Amino acid sequence: MERRHPRKFDPSRAGNLDRPERQRFLPNDRVLDLLDLAGDETVVDYGAGTGTLTIPLAHRLPRGTVHAIDENPQMIERLRERLAAEHLPNVSVHHISDDAVPLPDGSADRILAVNLLHELEEKALREMQRLLTPSGFLLVVDWNAEVERDAGPPADEALSPEQGRAFLASAGFSCQTLDAGFPYHFVFRCPRP
Repeated sequence: MERRHPRKFDPSRAGNLDRPERQRFLPNDRVLDLLDLAGDETVVDYGAGTGTLTIPLAHRLPRGTVHAIDENPQMIERLRERLAAEHLPNVSVHHISDDAVPLPDGSADRILAVNLLHELEEKALREMQRLLTPSGFLLVVDWNAEVERDAGPPADEALSPEQGRAFLASAGFSCQTLDAGFPYHFVFRCPRP
């Protein structure tokens, strides 16, 4: 698949990630329900940003662990400040550089990648593959380029579901489409290859 150079999220727009109106079209609870959690899993929140999903995810894992990772130092700082106020002992924050995640092979039961696929390079997908346990899966929720919307990246920066599937397949993932009822997003559940 031919990939355009992905544009990274601008941290000056981080306030948009926590706007209440986003819950109308992408509710945290419905996203997290798609992870099929029992409460003791290890989950990587890849591209955790400000912790919009990290915090409710940590509450769903009373016996589990959340690894919140991001590559942007400004986002990491905001996330750490927010987590300090929450007192969540089951969350660790990791800065990634050059798509390398400082966690061992096979350490994640789930990887959550929300509004991120259109920003990634194939190297990041291979790293996700490395992190997953044999029975683990990657959950991708991303902006659909084929849907007219007032939120999210411009259509020429987002991916269609077909482009998203092809990009994931280029890294070896064979994904199932989930119908989550999100008006602006497609959803894939991708077992470890």
